[in-house]
Amino acid sequence: MGSADTDAIGSETVGSPAPVASTLAPWKVAVWVAGNVEEIICAILLAVMVVSVSSAVFCRYVLNAPLPWPEELSRFALVWMTFVGSALAAKRNSHILVDFFVSFLPERGRIGMALLVNASLLAFLALFFWLSLQIVQKSWVSVSPALSINMGFVYLSLPLSSVLMFAHLARHTVDLARQFARPRGA
Repeated sequence: MGSADTDAIGSETVGSPAPVASTLAPWKVAVWVAGNVEEIICAILLAVMVVSVSSAVFCRYVLNAPLPWPEELSRFALVWMTFVGSALAAKRNSHILVDFFVSFLPERGRIGMALLVNASLLAFLALFFWLSLQIVQKSWVSVSPALSINMGFVYLSLPLSSVLMFAHLARHTVDLARQFARPRGA
């Protein structure tokens, strides 16, 4: 029928090497990074904190020459990790909530209550974003004492995390609204 070199399924030759699994298309990598941006930022910040604190301990107790910058760097990394971690918790819908009374409601009532809570949280995050921009603007003139970096960069974690949380919460709210609008029998 055909050549002995061709595969019955497609036009690939039997003797040709299979595509390497480690070569990913750049767009696939970009999609993965965009989908995991909070995890990547938190992992980098945790590594910065570990290296910073470890170098501070090593220099202080082994070399007997304390460094002035590790404490400040680890503190700023902790601030960023706190707010980006909050966005990560919003992404995974794993923020702490008290649902004792809501658990007694029927399913449709629980979804309605979740919609009400999410709507109020979205309003809060919009206000938080607006106010955090003002904080960033006012702190842009300050400089940190040890690292000599602009304090606006430190406070930039506030509006960034509020935008990320808003996006994740809005996605969860749309999903809840679809569940609420679905007919009871479906």
